[in-house]
Amino acid sequence: MSTIKVDNLQTTGGAGLYPARAWVNFNGTGTVAIRDDGNVSSITDNGTGDYTLTFDNALSSSNYAGFFLSGNLGSGAYHVLSPHTASTTSLRFEAATTTAAKIDRNFVTLGLVL
Repeated sequence: MSTIKVDNLQTTGGAGLYPARAWVNFNGTGTVAIRDDGNVSSITDNGTGDYTLTFDNALSSSNYAGFFLSGNLGSGAYHVLSPHTASTTSLRFEAATTTAAKIDRNFVTLGLVL
């Protein structure tokens, strides 16, 4: 396998490209299990609807943006994910209903960019 190392990515028009620094797709019910990921070493179930991701490689800043989606596959019901504690080595977040009740979801995805 080859490795490409660059300091900046740009389109041919000069606009910056910002790839995900970490991403994950996991089952957040029962025994929490990662389906697939990039730069995520583990996930911890802290209780109902409360999870912590640990990164394989530390991010350069804890000021990242997250893109989240959660729900139960096949139900059509999706809920919000809210960051709880962000650091360069982990992210703790919560899944909740629109009334702010924490809830486990069987389909949770998120991506982080800097």
